[in-house]
Amino acid sequence: MPPADGPTQVDGGGGSGAAGAAGVERLGWGRALSTVVRMELQQHLRSRAWYIMLAVWFVVIGLVTWGAFASFNVLSAEGPSGLRAGRYVFEAVVGFVLLFGLLVAPAMSASTISGSRAGGTLAVMQVTLLTPGQLLTGKWLASWAAALAFLATALPYIVVAMTLGGLDVSGLVVFVVMVAVELGVVCAIGTAVSAISARTLFAVVATYLLVALFSLGTIVAFALTMPLTQTTVPANIPQWNTEAEGEAAADGPDACFGRLHPQTTYDTRATYWMLAANPFVVVSDAVRTPAQVPYDSDDPDTWAPDGVMTSISFAVRYLQRPPEMKVSCAHGEPAQPGAEAAWRGTPVWPLGLGLQLAVGGALFAWGRYRVATPAARLPRGHRVT
Repeated sequence: MPPADGPTQVDGGGGSGAAGAAGVERLGWGRALSTVVRMELQQHLRSRAWYIMLAVWFVVIGLVTWGAFASFNVLSAEGPSGLRAGRYVFEAVVGFVLLFGLLVAPAMSASTISGSRAGGTLAVMQVTLLTPGQLLTGKWLASWAAALAFLATALPYIVVAMTLGGLDVSGLVVFVVMVAVELGVVCAIGTAVSAISARTLFAVVATYLLVALFSLGTIVAFALTMPLTQTTVPANIPQWNTEAEGEAAADGPDACFGRLHPQTTYDTRATYWMLAANPFVVVSDAVRTPAQVPYDSDDPDTWAPDGVMTSISFAVRYLQRPPEMKVSCAHGEPAQPGAEAAWRGTPVWPLGLGLQLAVGGALFAWGRYRVATPAARLPRGHRVT
């Protein structure tokens, strides 16, 4: 709402203000965002509960790190030394941070604007020189920064994982960046829903439902459609190689014999994309997956289990395989040595992240319309004076 004495000249971010549609000078984006973010973060920093929460989180993530290291020693063949346990421990920490972030970020972001609206402070900010886009973006950045505090708290344990070996530094950076991006997407969705909704409780519940749709709904949708992909492949009986110890070789069957008969399998190449928008798939699939993690083919005693994020990436890539690769002796032909390791599939994380950004962008545009003034229609019990 313009001041009574006419337009006001304000030095915005970068040294100049931006004129609004009604001739009122607006704050520049830099100064506007820094003001809103600083005001929001100061509320967290003044709260003792915020520091208690971070301290508890630091202890919990420490227990997760210790549990991952202990399980690695049990599952691997390396004994108590835990050499090359870095990737296994790191992926456990990153996966837990992402899981906890998906639980905390909606609660912190979905109350930013609806809470201010209920407390009567939103109207005060709406009649300032802030534009609706600046107000909404500043609230989002503040909630994202608060969510990143939990990721920063876990950094000491990420350093511990690096000291354990078996970890690709470039993959580590991608993991951390993608977790931060996913937290930002969730905070953007929560902030937008908070602007759309007139009630804080509804905004929080709606945000959790959207996050559940991405994380659990994608799995449910894929599981429900998987029976529809059932197919058959003609195959016969495999004859496996045996090594000196009498164990089957890992390269696949040596020959195939017998009559061909149909074997049931699933052709999930048409439905695997449903999992693309899952936050865990986006993060895990964005990292280049090594062929052997961590495993030395010349030394069987160095076998070690894959981390949780690597296992997710392998699973999504496995769903892209043609049905013939999922059946031994398909069409009476033994699998070629090295065919399993050579199959890489197609990265799905760009599609998943694109779907998330499309949903977040649409909600953000709707939320901006809801906080714009003058408003054609306001929720009952709220007004801008």
